[in-house]
Amino acid sequence: MTSTDIGTTAPVTASVTAPVAAGRGLRVAAGAALVVAPVLWAAGMWTSPSAAGTTDVDYVTSLGRDGTLTQVSALFLHYGNLFIGLGVLAAASLLRGPRGSRLTTVGAILTALGFTNMAGMLLSDWWNLSAAQHLPVETAAKVFAGFKDSSLLFLWDGTEMFSLLGSILLLAGLARAGVLGWWTIALMVAGTAGLMFIPWDLPHLSALAVLIGFSPFAMIGGRLLQRVRLTRG
Repeated sequence: MTSTDIGTTAPVTASVTAPVAAGRGLRVAAGAALVVAPVLWAAGMWTSPSAAGTTDVDYVTSLGRDGTLTQVSALFLHYGNLFIGLGVLAAASLLRGPRGSRLTTVGAILTALGFTNMAGMLLSDWWNLSAAQHLPVETAAKVFAGFKDSSLLFLWDGTEMFSLLGSILLLAGLARAGVLGWWTIALMVAGTAGLMFIPWDLPHLSALAVLIGFSPFAMIGGRLLQRVRLTRG
């Protein structure tokens, strides 16, 4: 080996190792986020302030009753949504070939868009909390109703449907690739249906539905962390 060879080997090796290490770190972060996210979501539902009914007045009143509890619940839900939205983008790295890649990629993008947008929507809890504490409750409810009637709001909250659609496509792609079982789709659908039909005054039951329905995200996170351990070994 010449001196020239020695001088060029180290930089080449370093240039290869750095991206590998960076990719491993991102995979660990994504895996950890997906494992934690369902727990954060469930905690947000568990601590969700109880409302006397389903009207805007009932909702705003519940948020203004206990400012600390409202903020704790909103923070749990915000980061639960955000961690899912960011973490799923690493799901495609679990694929070993083209099988299921299109479903996984499209599903991950839609899921990320849906959940990150929902994370941002949690800011309305702080608005409603402040309005309930500084305005008559009827006026605060009218402010909330006006916010929901904004003509272009659907371009933001309308992506909420992508959360379920994208998740199903994502799980179908991973199942087709043999990463997860097809039964994970049933878990997702069952948990989401629970959130839709469980009465608003049973937040603890809603928290259980979240743990069931969002458990596939934790499974994806577990696979990501497992893949990191295997590549290290």
